[in-house]
Amino acid sequence: MRRWLQSLILPLSGGALLAACAQFGTSSPPAVMSGMPESRRSLQDGLSHYSGRSAWPRENWWMSFGQPELNRLMETALAGNPDLKTAAARLRQSQALVDAEAADLYPTVDAHISFSAQRFSANSVQAKFAGEDFRLSLVDPFVLRYHLDFWGSDRASLQAAVDHSFAVAAEWADARLLLTAAVAGTYFDLLVADSHRRIAEQLVADLDRLLRLELTRRVAGLSADAPTLVAESAVQEARQTLATAQASVQLARHRLATLTGKGADWGRWIAAGELAHIDPPAFPRDLPLRFLEHRPDLAAARLEAESVSESVKVAQTAFYPDVNLIAFAGLHSVSLSDVLLQGSSLAYAVGPSVTFPIFEGGRLRARLADREAAYDVAVERYNATLLRAIQDVADALTRWRELDLRLTEQVHRAGDAERVMRLAESLSTAGLSDASGPLRARIELTLQNWRLASLKGEQGKAAVALCRALGGGYQLRQETGSRG
Repeated sequence: MRRWLQSLILPLSGGALLAACAQFGTSSPPAVMSGMPESRRSLQDGLSHYSGRSAWPRENWWMSFGQPELNRLMETALAGNPDLKTAAARLRQSQALVDAEAADLYPTVDAHISFSAQRFSANSVQAKFAGEDFRLSLVDPFVLRYHLDFWGSDRASLQAAVDHSFAVAAEWADARLLLTAAVAGTYFDLLVADSHRRIAEQLVADLDRLLRLELTRRVAGLSADAPTLVAESAVQEARQTLATAQASVQLARHRLATLTGKGADWGRWIAAGELAHIDPPAFPRDLPLRFLEHRPDLAAARLEAESVSESVKVAQTAFYPDVNLIAFAGLHSVSLSDVLLQGSSLAYAVGPSVTFPIFEGGRLRARLADREAAYDVAVERYNATLLRAIQDVADALTRWRELDLRLTEQVHRAGDAERVMRLAESLSTAGLSDASGPLRARIELTLQNWRLASLKGEQGKAAVALCRALGGGYQLRQETGSRG
C-alpha cells in the first residue's frame, strides 16, 4: 500500500517539492559541540598532593563521612524535598509526552454517528433537494486515519520527545545532586557552628576568670587599670562571638529543615555530631576519558541539544507535502429506517489526502529559523556547561589541596599551643609563675582550636564540592541504553 501511494503521489508532488526546497533559504552553519577541553595539566597540578582512592564517587557518597545524622537527613530530604518532587513530576510529564508522540506512529480508528434534520431552499442550486425536508443519518462505525510519515516527521518528533525525556531524567539527577550537596554542606556548617559555640562558651568562661584575676590584682595594688580594661573588652568580644555562634547553629538547623521539606521547629532536634578528619574522597584517575558520562548537568545539556536537533528535522519536513490515508465504512441515508433495513445505504471510501504547502507567508521559514537558533542555543549551553564543569573539578582539587596543607599546619599549631599550656600548668604548680600563665595559655589553645574547627568544616565542604564536581555517582545508563 505504501509503495502504491508513493508511486501515485511522488510524481504529482515533484514540482511542489522543488518549490518547497527552494524556500529553505540560506542559514548560518550550525553550532558544534565542543570536545573535552585541554585540562590535564591543571588537573595534575591539583592531584600533586592528592592521595585519594582511584575511583568515582558512589551514589550515596555522603555515607563516607561517617555521620549517622547526616545519613538520616539525606534520607528525609530525598523523600520530602519539594524541589526534587517537582523535578520528578517533570520527568513523569516528559515520559507521558513520549507516549503521546509514539501514538502518532500508529493509525487511529474511531466511530462517528450523527443525526440531523435539514431543509434545502427551494431556490438552492442543489435542484434535486430543492424545497425538500429530510432527516440525515450517518452511521460510520469504522473511520480510519493514518498519517503516512514519508519524510520522517513523526519519527523525528518521537525521537525529540525521547531525548527530551532523557534530558529531564538527567536534570532530575542533577537536582538530586544539588540537593544532597546542599544538605551535606549545610550540615558541615552546623558542625562548625556548634563546635564554635562550645569553644566560645569555654572562651567566655576563661576570659571571665582572667578578668576576675586582673580585678583582684588591681584591688591589691599589683596592677594598673589598663590590664583590667583589656580583659573586660576581651570578655565582651567573646560574648558577641558566642551570640554569633549560637545564631549560626539555629540558622543552619532552619536551612536543613527547609531542605528536608520540614518546618523550622523540626530542625530544633537535628543533632550536631563531632567534627572529625575527612579522608580524601574517591577520585578517578581516568577523569578526562569518562568525565562526560558522570556529570548529570552535562548529560542533560547534551541530550537537550539532541532533542532540539530532531525538532529541526520536524521543521524541515513541514516544507514537504503532507500525506494522510483516510478510510471509512458505514451507512448513510436520509431516512433512519433505510439505514437500519436497506443494504443500499452502505457507504465507504478509502484514499490519500495530500496537502501541499504553497504559500505560508514565511511562516515555515520562520519556524525553521527558530528551531535552528534553538539548536545553536542548546549547543552553546552545553559548551558553556562543559567549561564550567571542568573549572568545578579544577577548583575543587585546588581548594582541597590548599585546605589539606592549611589543616596540617593548624594541627601542628594547636599541638604546640597545647604543649605550651601543659608547660604553663607545670610552672604554676611548681610555684614558678602565677595563675594567669596557664589561663592565658589555655585561651590561646582555645583560639587555635577555633581556627582548627573552621578548617575542618571547610575541608568537609571541600570534599562535598569535589564529590559534586565529579557527578556524585551519576552514571549515564538508561540514556545510552535506550538510544542504542
